[in-house]
Parts: sequence; structure tokens; C-alpha cells
Amino acid sequence: MRRLALCAVFVGLLLGDTDQIPSNGANPPKPFPSLSTPKGANPSSQQFLQCNAIFESRKAELSNQLQLLQERALTLQNLQEQTQSLLDQRNAKVAEREKALDTRLKEFEAKEKAFKDLQAQKEKELKKLVAQNEELLKEIKEASSSKVATTYAKMKDSKAAPILQDMPVDQAATILSKLEAKDMGKILAKMDPAKAASLTEMLQKGPPFKAPPPPPPPPKPKDEDE
Repeated sequence: MRRLALCAVFVGLLLGDTDQIPSNGANPPKPFPSLSTPKGANPSSQQFLQCNAIFESRKAELSNQLQLLQERALTLQNLQEQTQSLLDQRNAKVAEREKALDTRLKEFEAKEKAFKDLQAQKEKELKKLVAQNEELLKEIKEASSSKVATTYAKMKDSKAAPILQDMPVDQAATILSKLEAKDMGKILAKMDPAKAASLTEMLQKGPPFKAPPPPPPPPKPKDEDE
């Protein structure tokens, strides 16, 4: 009897819910099926049958709701998997780009280092070549000067003196420095005394011979009207 009383209370509550219409516009729940009781049946048995019918109806409804929840959970899981897959693909692309950029950066640094090394090597070779050319030019000048000096040494002092007299003092000193002392003295003796004195003073100082600075210009004459 106690079980039937509880069932009756539950049935009354459920039947009371069927009279309410949802505020969100959804379809109202289906009324519970009523079972016809044979004539002469016990009222307690009739309530028990109605209680079982309500339970079966709610059981099917809960089963449908559970199925919907499972479908939503599956959909959400699929969405999460797809999102994670997209994130993984994006991260893989970013990592690949970073790797490619790092490789290019290393290649650029290697090329830059090779270029700097090559440039330093070329500069070193160029300096060495310039030094060799300067040495060769110096040897050529010395050989040319020696040849010229030999030519003047073979000349008579009376012919060599006028030529050296008209030369710039530094060039004349360079040629005379290549001659022997006796030949140098003979040529200087045939030259103008002032020029010979300048050459002698320059020869005493030794090479390199540099021409003296030009004399300052003479002062301008004053106008008679001033």
C-alpha cells in the first residue's frame, strides 16, 4: 500500500506537469497513455498499471534525451579533434617556415663570411702587388738613372756640364750621385759656380734629392703717384 501511495503521488506530479506549456515555444509533452481497466478490477491494480505506463513513457523520453546528449558530445569531440588538427597543421607550417628561414639565415651568414674572407685575401694580394710594383718601379728608376749616369760618364766634361747646368737641381744631383768622384768633379768644374755650389751642397746631404722651394716673387714697385 505504501508503494502504491508513492506511485500515486508521483503520477499526480507528472500528470500535473503535462498541463503546463513551455515558455520557449517547444511542443508540450505528450500525455501519458491511460490504460483501461477491466470491469471489476482492483483500484490498486489500476494505479499500479498507470504508474508502470508513466515509467515506461519517461524511460523512453530520458533515453531519447540521453541519445541527444551523446550525439552532441560526439559532435563536440569531432569539432575539438578538427580544431586540434588545424592547430597541429598550422604549428607544423610555422615550424617548417622557421626552419627554412633559419637555413637561409645560416646560408647568408656563410656567404657573407666567405665574401669577407675573399675580400681580405684580395686586399692582401693587392697590397702585395702594389709593393712589388713600387719595388719594380724603384729598380727601373735606379736602372734608368744608372744608365743615364753611365752615359754622362762616357761624355766629355765640357759637353756634360752644359746639359746638367740646364736641368733641375734635383735631377742633376741624382745623375751626379751615380758618377765617380773624379768624373763628378770634372763636370762641376765646368758648370756655373752658383749652380755647382748648390749641387755640391745637395750631394753632401745625400738622397733623396728634392728641389729647393721657388724664391718668393719680387715686391711690386710702388706707384709714383702714391
